[in-house]
Amino acid sequence: MLYEYLKENYIAGEPIFTGDIDIPGMSEENLRYHLKKLSDTGVLHRFEAGIYYFPKTDVFGEPMPLSADTVIVHKYIMRRGKRVGYYAGYTLANRMGLSTQVPFTQEINSNFAPALVRKLTLKNRNYIVRRPVVEITEENVAVLQFLDCLKDIEKCTEMDSENCGKILTKYARENDITKKKIDRFIEKYPLKVYKAIYDTRVEYVSS
Repeated sequence: MLYEYLKENYIAGEPIFTGDIDIPGMSEENLRYHLKKLSDTGVLHRFEAGIYYFPKTDVFGEPMPLSADTVIVHKYIMRRGKRVGYYAGYTLANRMGLSTQVPFTQEINSNFAPALVRKLTLKNRNYIVRRPVVEITEENVAVLQFLDCLKDIEKCTEMDSENCGKILTKYARENDITKKKIDRFIEKYPLKVYKAIYDTRVEYVSS
């Protein structure tokens, strides 16, 4: 029963969080027993307590280990195909092209953050997970990332204001970020966001 459920709901290389498994009539004790059985036979691989996966294989047919970054993405950014978080801080600045610095610690805002701010270490990889200012959805993630960049622009970029403005203007246009969308969330951010908008001369899409 468990094997069929997992094969139907998960693909190779996708983390399986035991807390997400929902099989009517199966107790936690029974679930642990069957997970261990599948793990002992090599069908499932155990990443750490509470996290399993069907391994992908390399060109030689050998199982490939699951990376910590993959686990983090599936736990805090895209949970079962649903948007629940996004990269933030220095990580976001680097991904947006606002900074050339590659941060040692990955920063994430997530609906599933276990605390207001939590530092995590997973397989020697460091992460900071924070609760967002509002619940993150696929519909608002681009606007929240845009406002986050403006909030952190003084500390997270080595570029001048004009170039930052050009990058953020391009992002706003690509993601259809309008003043109306910004106005829905900007009150959740500190006043320095307004200063950043002025300094960068960023432009967004006309409503």
